Amino acid sequence: MTAGTDLDRLAALAGIEEGWWDFFGEYRPVSADTKRAFLEAMGFAVADDGAVARSLREFEERPWRRPLEPVALWRESRGNPEIAISLPAHREGQPIAWTLEEEIGATHGGGLIPAELPVLSERDLDGEPVRRRLFRLPGPLSPGIHRFLLPELAASTSLIVVPDQAWCPPELERGRKLWGVATQTYALRGERDWGIGDFGALAELCRLAGEAGASAVGINPLHALFPSLPERFSPYSPSSRLFVTITGIDVEAIPDFAECAAARRMVAGKAFRAKLARLRADSRVDYPAVMALKMPVLALLHAHFRAHGDGRAAAFHRFQAQGGRAAEMFATFQALQEHFLAADPPASYWRHWPEEFRHPDSPAVIDWAGAHRERVEFFWWLQWQAEQQLGMVAETCRAAGMPIGLYRDLGVGIADDGAEAWARQDLLSLGVSVGAPPDPLNLLGQDWGLAPFNPVALREAAYRPFLDVLAANMRHAGALRLDHAMLLQRLYWVPRGAKADQGAYVRYPVDDLFGLVALMSRRQRCLVIGEDLGTVPDGFRERMFDRGLLAYRLLVFERDRDGEFLPPDQLTEQAVVQVGTHDLPSLRAWWMGTDLDLRERLSLFPRPEMVAAERAGRARDRERLVAALARIGLLPANFPTQPELSDDEAGRLAMAVHDYVGGSASRLMLVQIEDVLALALQMNLPGTCDEHPNWRSRLPVPVAQAMADGRMRELARRLAVGRGRGG
Repeated sequence: MTAGTDLDRLAALAGIEEGWWDFFGEYRPVSADTKRAFLEAMGFAVADDGAVARSLREFEERPWRRPLEPVALWRESRGNPEIAISLPAHREGQPIAWTLEEEIGATHGGGLIPAELPVLSERDLDGEPVRRRLFRLPGPLSPGIHRFLLPELAASTSLIVVPDQAWCPPELERGRKLWGVATQTYALRGERDWGIGDFGALAELCRLAGEAGASAVGINPLHALFPSLPERFSPYSPSSRLFVTITGIDVEAIPDFAECAAARRMVAGKAFRAKLARLRADSRVDYPAVMALKMPVLALLHAHFRAHGDGRAAAFHRFQAQGGRAAEMFATFQALQEHFLAADPPASYWRHWPEEFRHPDSPAVIDWAGAHRERVEFFWWLQWQAEQQLGMVAETCRAAGMPIGLYRDLGVGIADDGAEAWARQDLLSLGVSVGAPPDPLNLLGQDWGLAPFNPVALREAAYRPFLDVLAANMRHAGALRLDHAMLLQRLYWVPRGAKADQGAYVRYPVDDLFGLVALMSRRQRCLVIGEDLGTVPDGFRERMFDRGLLAYRLLVFERDRDGEFLPPDQLTEQAVVQVGTHDLPSLRAWWMGTDLDLRERLSLFPRPEMVAAERAGRARDRERLVAALARIGLLPANFPTQPELSDDEAGRLAMAVHDYVGGSASRLMLVQIEDVLALALQMNLPGTCDEHPNWRSRLPVPVAQAMADGRMRELARRLAVGRGRGG
C-alpha cells in the first residue's frame, strides 16, 4: 500500500466519507488534511506516513486480538442472540465456559467448543490463523443490557437486546390524532418570574394547556448551561446534556424560601425590587442580570438548608446517591470553573486550567473537591432543586390528563469547554465541531461549535455515554425530539478554524444507535421524534419509520415539485407537524419577510443577487399559501398577499393555517404560541450569535393571558373536533 492509500483506508474504516454533494449540486471531495484532522480528533496517531500505517494496522487488527468485542446488539425479534468470538487456531479445540448475566439479575452458564461453531471470517495474525466464529445462546432474551462473559479468557461483552420499535402512546396507536403547545421556556412570563420563564411558569402553561385539551407541551432543551458564565445561554450549546439548567429554577417555590428570613429580606429590599421590576418588564431576557439576582438568594437558601433542612436532607442524600460519580463530577466542574474564573488571569476553558485540574480523575481534582465540599454541594443542591421542579412540571401534565405530557428536546452536541466535555473528554472528538453544509436555512453552511461523540470510542464504551444522555433527557418526558436526528447515522464535522462549508461527513453505527433509541424509549415510555430537516441520507427516513420514530414536518417546507403547498391529506402520517420552528420566523414574520431583511443586513447571503430572488420567492410563497388555503375554503381567494397585514388579517391567516395543518393525517400537531397570537418574531436566527437576540425574546403577555386569548381558545375548540384526547 502507498501512504496515501493507508490514509484513505484508515479514514474509511473510521467512518469518514470521501465526499458530499452540496446544495448547489457541486461534489466536494474530502482533502487529506481534513481526514488527518478528523482522525487525530478520534485519537489516531497520523502525524506522518509511518504513524498512519501503524494506526491502520492496529485498528484493523484490534477486533482480532480480543475474543469479544466490547458490545454486541441484537434485535429481539430475531430470537436467540448470537455472539461473535475470535480465537487463534490453537485455542479452538479446547472447551470454554461461558456465563450470561441478565440485567434483571439472573445468571446462566454453559460450555462451548469453538471448533464446533460456524466460521464467520478468518485472518492471519502473527503467523497463526485467527477465526471469528458464531455462538448462539440457547434461549432468547428480553430487551435490556446484559453481560456475556468468557471467564477463562478474561473477556466480556455488553450484550444489548433491543426491541423492534420505539414506544408509542396508546392513544396514537389507536389512531387518534393529538395536538400540543410548543414554546420556549425562557420566553414565558409568570406571575412571579424573575425576568425569565421558569419551571413555575412552565407548570402553569402545562395546567392551562391540559385544560384546553392539549396532549403535550413542547419546549426547548433544558440542558445545563454555565452558571458562572450567564452570557452563555444558548440551549443548543450546553455545558452538559446529562443535567438540567438552573436558570429555570423558581426561587420562591423552594421550600427554604418560606423559612429563610435573610433571603426574604434580600428580595424585599428596595434596590432588589427595582431590578426585579425592570427585568420583568423587559421584552428580552437579560441572562447575566437574572443570574445576578438569583444566585445570591439561592446561596442563602442553600445555607439555610444546610443549617435547618434536616427534614429534607434525606431526600437530597438519596438524590446524590442516585446521581453517583457523574453528578459529583458535574458539580465539581461548576465549582472549579467558578474558581478559575476568579483567578488571575481568569480561565473558563478547562484546557487552560493548571495541568493537574484538566482531568476529572486527577488526585488534585479530588483533593480540591474535598477542600471545597460546601461549594461543590451548593451546585449539587441547585441541580436537585431544578430536578424537583421539573418533576413537578411532569406531574402537572399527568394531573391534567395529557396522554404525552412534556415534550423535551435533545440537542445534537455539547460545548467543548463545558462539564460534559471535561468529564468525558476521552469519548469525544475534540478539535472538530458539528455543523451543517450549505442548505436553504443557511446558504453559507453552519459551524455550531459543538463537540461530537467519537464514534470509535463510543463503541469501545459499549454506548454507555449515548444511553446516559437518552435516559437523562427522557426523564420527566412523554416525548423526546432528537435535534438533527441524522446524528444517528452521520454528522457533518468541521475542522477547527475552517469555514463551515469545508467540512465532511462522519458515519456512526446507525443500526446500533436506532436500536438503543428504541430500547430507551420503551424503558422510559417516551415517544421519540426525529428532526429530519435539511440534508437527509438515503434510507434514513425509512429507518425512522421501521423503528417507530415520528418524523418532523414543517408546513413551510412541505411542497410538491412545483413549490405548491401539499394538501393536508398528503402530509406524513407518522410525524409531528408544525407551521414553523424556533429556527424560523413566526408565521407573521415569515409573511412579512423580516427574516430576509435580517439575513441581508447581516450579509448571510453568499451572493448579493440571491437577495432579490429570495424576496421574489417569498412573494410567490404567499400567493401559493393563500391559494392552498382557498382551495379548501379556509380563506377567500382574494385574501391580500402583500407583506403587511392588519392585526385582524394576521389573525385570520393564523387560524386558517392552523386549521389546514390540523386537518392533516399527522399524528401529532404542535401549535406555537407566537403563531396563534400573530407575533412577528424569530427566536433564533441560524448563523448568528450577538447579531440577533437569539434565545432572549419573551412573550409579551403572561402565560395565563396567552392561554385565555380568544384566538387560542377558538383554536383549541376547533382542534378538539379532530384531535381530541381520549377514546
